[in-house]
Amino acid sequence: MGQPQILTRGARITGSVAAALIALISAGWIVRDLTETEKPNLLWWRWVGVPLDGGGFILYSCLLDLGLFLVCAAVAVTAVRSPSAASGLVAAGLLALIARAPSVWILLDKERFGILDLRVRLLASAIATVGLGLILLLLAAFGRRPVVESAGYSYTFDDEEQPPRPTNGAAATAFIFLGAVAAVAGAWQVHNAMDLGWRRYRELITGESLLSSALAPPTGWLVWSLALLALVAAIAALNRATFSRALGMTAAAVFLLYGAGGVTWAVKADRFSGLMDAELLVQLEVLTQLFYVLAGAVCLLVLFRGRERRDEREYGDWDPAGGVYGPPPPSTLPPGW
Repeated sequence: MGQPQILTRGARITGSVAAALIALISAGWIVRDLTETEKPNLLWWRWVGVPLDGGGFILYSCLLDLGLFLVCAAVAVTAVRSPSAASGLVAAGLLALIARAPSVWILLDKERFGILDLRVRLLASAIATVGLGLILLLLAAFGRRPVVESAGYSYTFDDEEQPPRPTNGAAATAFIFLGAVAAVAGAWQVHNAMDLGWRRYRELITGESLLSSALAPPTGWLVWSLALLALVAAIAALNRATFSRALGMTAAAVFLLYGAGGVTWAVKADRFSGLMDAELLVQLEVLTQLFYVLAGAVCLLVLFRGRERRDEREYGDWDPAGGVYGPPPPSTLPPGW
C-alpha cells in the first residue's frame, strides 16, 4: 500500500486561484446577460428554454455557467486550507472542460459567429477556462507530497490531511442514485439518436445544431459527459474511493440544477396539468426532471454528511494532546513510575 499523499501548500494556493478565476469568468458572462434583461427572472427562463416576449437579446451564458460558478467558488474557498483537496480540483477541472471545450472549436467558426461583436472575448474566455481546468487537473496529479512522518514513533493524523471516505450507507446511496441518473440520461440520448437519425443527432454532439446561447455546450456532448461523470462517481462511491465524494457531489449538483430547470420549464409550460392523461413521452420527460432533482438532492446530502470519521480507538484508546498519536502508555507501570 502506498504512502498517503496530500497537496502541497503551493499547489493548494495555485488551485484555489485557478478555480476562483474560472468562477469569475462564468460570473462575468452571467452578469453581462443580467444587464441585458428587463427582469432577472427572465434570464432564468431563457436558460431553461422558455420563449418569452422581450427576451430577444443575444444570450451568452447558460445554465451550466451557474453550476460552474458554484462548484469552482466552493473549490476555491476550500482548497486553500485543505491538504486533501485534490479530488475537488479534479472535479472542478473536469466540469470546466465539459462546459468550455466545445466552445473552443465552435467559436473558431467565423462564418457562423462572425456577427457576434464579442466573439473574440468569448473565444478567449473559453480557451482560458479550458486552460485553467487543465491546470487544476495537473495540480491534482503532480502537486502532491507524501504525509510527513513525525519524530518519536508517531504520526500526525489530521482529518484534513486524509481525505475522508464516504460511509457505507452514503456510498451505497450515491451508487444507486448516480448510477440511475447516468442510465436515465444515456437512455434519453439513445432515444434521441434513434428518433432523429445519426446525421442529425451528430450535430447535437459537435455543435453544428442551434445552440441555446453563445457559450452553451452542445446538448449531446453535455448530457453524455455528465452521464459519464455520474457513472464514474457512482463506481468510485461503490468502492468507497476518497475522491468519490467530491466527484459525486459535483455530478449531483449539476443534475440537480438541470432538473430544477426542467421542472420550472414544465411548470411554465403547464405540463403538470393533466399529466396523467398526457402522452407517455411527455410523462417520462417530466418524471425524468423530477428524478434528477430528487437524485441530485439526495446524493448531495448523503455525500456531504456521510463522511467516515477516524476512530481514535484504532490508535490505542489514547487521546494525546495536539493530535499527535503515538504508542499508548504501558498497561503495567514499572516500579517508581
